[in-house]
Amino acid sequence: MTIMKNIIAIACVLLLVGCNDSFLERMPETTISPEVFFNNVQDLKLYTNTYYEYIEPQFRDDVTDNCAVFSDVSEMLNLIRGNISPSTVSGWNNWDKLRRFNFMLDNVHKATGDADEINHYIGLTRLMRACWYYEMVKRYNDVPWYSQAIKDTDEELLYKKQDTRTVVVDSILSDLDYAVNHISAETGNKTQISKWYAYACMARICLHEGTFRKYHDELNLQATADRFLQKTIWASEAIMESGQFQIDKTGTAYTAYQALFINENLSKSPEIILFKDYDYTANIKHSASYFVFDFITALSRSLMESYQVLTKDGTAVPFSSVEGYETKTFVEVFENRDPRLAQTFMTPGYMKPNQSNPYKPNLNLGGYPQLKFVPQKPDQVSSFTNYTDLPVCRLAEILLIYAEAKAELGELVQSDLDKSVNLIRDRVNMPPVVIGNIVYDPSLEKTYPNVTGRQKELILEIRRERRVELACEGFRLDDLMRWKAGHLLAQQQQGVYIDQLGLHDFTGDGLPDIGIFESEEANTVPPDQRDQYSFYYLTNTTGNTIYLSGGSAGYIMFVGDRDGVREFIEPRYYFFPIPMEQRILNSNLHETIFW
Repeated sequence: MTIMKNIIAIACVLLLVGCNDSFLERMPETTISPEVFFNNVQDLKLYTNTYYEYIEPQFRDDVTDNCAVFSDVSEMLNLIRGNISPSTVSGWNNWDKLRRFNFMLDNVHKATGDADEINHYIGLTRLMRACWYYEMVKRYNDVPWYSQAIKDTDEELLYKKQDTRTVVVDSILSDLDYAVNHISAETGNKTQISKWYAYACMARICLHEGTFRKYHDELNLQATADRFLQKTIWASEAIMESGQFQIDKTGTAYTAYQALFINENLSKSPEIILFKDYDYTANIKHSASYFVFDFITALSRSLMESYQVLTKDGTAVPFSSVEGYETKTFVEVFENRDPRLAQTFMTPGYMKPNQSNPYKPNLNLGGYPQLKFVPQKPDQVSSFTNYTDLPVCRLAEILLIYAEAKAELGELVQSDLDKSVNLIRDRVNMPPVVIGNIVYDPSLEKTYPNVTGRQKELILEIRRERRVELACEGFRLDDLMRWKAGHLLAQQQQGVYIDQLGLHDFTGDGLPDIGIFESEEANTVPPDQRDQYSFYYLTNTTGNTIYLSGGSAGYIMFVGDRDGVREFIEPRYYFFPIPMEQRILNSNLHETIFW
């Protein structure tokens, strides 16, 4: 039985903490009595199994430059629209999770049994605490560090001030060190946390912290960045040299990548470090495909342009180096591209599993539907019908982390690329990245103007590769924040290119199927023939959401972005403010830096 099914089985027995509206008003209590629990290893296992509810796979890149438009509620969208302030912001009320971890650590000494097993569960708990705390650091910079469960009567601790980022991150690193040294290396069916996932979390956190300190000079921590980048390499190498994992090349260059994200049994994939198991017979399902495929979001032209073009001589060049790339249509942009493009973006002629006609994209969302994470079975097209497994961590991410840390330190050599980035590219038959033979891409330099150093070209190339390989897996926002590239969040995103008003072919059969006109009155299609087309009108239409960048031609863009505020204030918006009510409750709290 997988961890997820174990959680369901014990959920009715093990109710640990309740939610509370204010951390400072009332610390959450637990219904578990330490006098009758934490007696043995089985108690520790039951307790720590509940942690898995905090591990949620990601399957989209909301409100980033990978996303053309996002039509749902988003905290980041509220931030860049100027709607977040200390008086309106939410957050600072999830300390019940920390108490859950600390409560276990306070009482684990009562358990009897095999010392290695007990240390495994301590390590697992400290890993979860480290990951929780780092999310708080990313959000607030300075936060109070608590290494014990706090009671309502612990007023001195309840009303303490924040500890500095450096103090908290060093404490996080201590937790991570313990975790990688004590969590079992046993992966089981890859739904349980292992030593390798602990190393992966260390690599993620250290890369984020190292690059954040390097690029965010406003913190004056640049001199301390290398220590974290070196730790990143050490943690990545532990996974890479373990012999436990390899890039999954099951299938062909045109199917293997996509198969990872619509797989019903990821336990068999050699690439997976941790995944979340979903199951048809147990009715454990998710809604990834329902949300990502042309419902509330679609992918951006900016992301599409990141995928390289394969030339006739077998080399890979930037899309921006192809003549006329700016005006290529929806059908044309998929020609001779990195195979991952057609396994991430919906291609012309695609038919949904329950349909007999090619799907016509929703131009109100930009026209580039996300195919990644969309199962290809008719019974998985509606809300909460997906039973495909979802990756939480995979080797490809670790290889990219390793290469990036090496390049940021200026130490990347060809052998490093060959055992990292080039293994990923080989899955889809893309030519290897060769130092000294990288085709210059001016668009990358424009995107990331603050990158400097002797390996600048390699850093940019690895960032491009990371964006492509990890697209829609929830990493993009964190990447932009740590690279100090918040300006990209303020940019108006673009959808497909439209060369003129009128009828257009979006299914690739040479016949028009979508009409774009200035208004319904300007529609030149005879009324008795309109049923065979989908129509979009740019003016005089209630609820119109799109326009063309050039008026009667250009990229699809969005009225909400044009008419509303979309601003990223540097460096304030790299953090969130502490809610005003919390600072009233605890006068020792200082407002987040730059707010």
